[in-house]
Amino acid sequence: MVRFEHAGDDATAGDHPLLSADVLVVGGGPAGTWAAIKAAQAGADVVLVDKGRCGSSGATASVGTGIWYVEDEAELREAAMASREALGGHLADRDWMAPVLDETCARMDELARVQRYPFPVDAHGRQIRDDLQGPEYMRRQRTCVQRLGVRILDHTPALELLADADRVVSGARVLDRLTGQMLSIAAGAVVLAAGGCAFQSKTLGCDVNTGDGALLAVEAGAELSGMEFSSAYAIAPMGTSLEDGPAPVVLAGSDTAASADMKAASSAPRVRSCSPGRTRRRARGPRPRPSPAAPA
Repeated sequence: MVRFEHAGDDATAGDHPLLSADVLVVGGGPAGTWAAIKAAQAGADVVLVDKGRCGSSGATASVGTGIWYVEDEAELREAAMASREALGGHLADRDWMAPVLDETCARMDELARVQRYPFPVDAHGRQIRDDLQGPEYMRRQRTCVQRLGVRILDHTPALELLADADRVVSGARVLDRLTGQMLSIAAGAVVLAAGGCAFQSKTLGCDVNTGDGALLAVEAGAELSGMEFSSAYAIAPMGTSLEDGPAPVVLAGSDTAASADMKAASSAPRVRSCSPGRTRRRARGPRPRPSPAAPA
């Protein structure tokens, strides 16, 4: 039995059944499934836990998603990044933007080539890769994950991160909602890809986006940055049922223009997040500019 400590106190994993893996991925959306795919392709033993059902729950699986896909041509990339800089008040960091563009191209190429995703084509027969149909996309992602031998634990939310004697995050405690059983999962690396915190937007698929990954990381001692940056989300016409009620400001998933990194404090466990923070706001009319002094 591997001995663990809570990230916040000195309790141990106790008598909970113990699973082990090289990599534990928390979250089964696009970021989580790609993390699991890449880890498994590299030869790692991977466990993926999802509070819903990987492949059919979450914002992307429920509808669709736009993709910041730009061909690898210098002029096109320069124009794309310059456009995002203008939208973000010139606060965006190209050291984050360039890798996002590279990674997006690589993943969409793989999605088309390996998973045979049916991208639409233009009048010249070229694939149009700036949008994905969520249900079809995530169905293929789950299939790919399963074929690579990743163990998927559906309906199993992560409750807390576990640390080893050196205070390094080395697993998580999870709850199997189907059996009511608590499990402790030991892992050499933990990837937090649990989405954002957009559940109050009432947007389709966002009911499961309750900020779990950010909370787990903060409880483990991580520091969040960039949480004050905003991006348009769930825009609805005024006077419709979607516009009723207050317009909440809530945390959500990653943003390519104003990407916020999650950093662990020097004395805290090491944590990596696949869901950097941004603010999503249900819009009604012009959006106010975020105040630099506003709390995250």
